[in-house]
Amino acid sequence: MTFDPTETITDLTERMTDAVRQAGPADLYVMPELVGAGPRYDPSVPAVDRPLPEDAIEHLHGHLTELATERDAVVVGGSYLKAVSAETLVNRCPIATPDGVVTYDKRNPIPEERDEGIRAGDGDPPLVTHHGVTVAPLICYDVEFPELVRSVVDRGAEVLAVPSWTSSTAGVERVRRCAAARAVENQCFVAMVPLVTETDAEPNGTGRSAVFAPCDDVCGAGGTRLTLPLDQPLSATCPVDVETLRRSRTDASVRPYSDYRREN
Repeated sequence: MTFDPTETITDLTERMTDAVRQAGPADLYVMPELVGAGPRYDPSVPAVDRPLPEDAIEHLHGHLTELATERDAVVVGGSYLKAVSAETLVNRCPIATPDGVVTYDKRNPIPEERDEGIRAGDGDPPLVTHHGVTVAPLICYDVEFPELVRSVVDRGAEVLAVPSWTSSTAGVERVRRCAAARAVENQCFVAMVPLVTETDAEPNGTGRSAVFAPCDDVCGAGGTRLTLPLDQPLSATCPVDVETLRRSRTDASVRPYSDYRREN
């Protein structure tokens, strides 16, 4: 999805519906990081003065729940800026199922975010189990911290949903390569979805959505299950076999997650 600072929250939720319909049937949908900041974005205004209002958050959460119910799926709604005090924000990700919405606050804001008053979240990424598969969210920079990702997988996550926003080729490659590495070392699936914009847009977003898997003789050699064209606002789905993933943890010729030497 793209970023649109001219839109209302209703415009945004309509675009989310369009993106889901373009993608087609799926058990999990993932929107980009800070796609929910668009309705309040103004580069001349400090971030702490443009959190998403409570009525817009309520509308967004309600719409995501409707989408999840309509699709019988998990819908990870990207993220938005949430005020937690007069001078402090969190980068909050809503995760919807037909039962409602849970949220996750980004644990690892980048330095620029911290300078803008966005603090690190306190809680662990929530686990959401739907149709027997456990999904957990991570936001962009989070996926570059192996110990955080390992802790989420240790708690039961099998699919990681990673909304992201990167503004440079270095950022794209860093998040993409780390997402692929986390899939291999944790023997899990990782779906990363970046925010994209026009080349000369302010702010700038660049990247390509991808789904990564372990590389082994059970899940398959390639590791990349989906990759979309760079900087194109496209929606797509791809199949992943969670039963095969589970079998790779016991039967693959190499098992980096199962063989990890835990202290406890």
